Amino acid sequence: MIKKGAMIGTAVGVGIAVVLLTLPFVNPFYTANGAIERLTFRLCPLYFLVFANGMGSMANVVIITIIGNAILYGIAFGVIAAMLSLYRRFRSHAE
Repeated sequence: MIKKGAMIGTAVGVGIAVVLLTLPFVNPFYTANGAIERLTFRLCPLYFLVFANGMGSMANVVIITIIGNAILYGIAFGVIAAMLSLYRRFRSHAE
């Protein structure tokens, strides 16, 4: 169950990163660009590296953001799945 939760978290993290990183380039919502940028900085914490001097290009930032999101969301969903698994285990023993 924990492995499945981590895999789902990884997929969700990659999906969020890809969608939020492509929205400013596609520009479907002209009036919502500020909201999209704020949402990107909140849901993709490694996107902040865009302001770092040593990053070189935007391609590096995008790759690191996608990989970082996959790791962060995978860990978060894995921890949630572990807590849920422990809860179910303790609950079944209590009955």
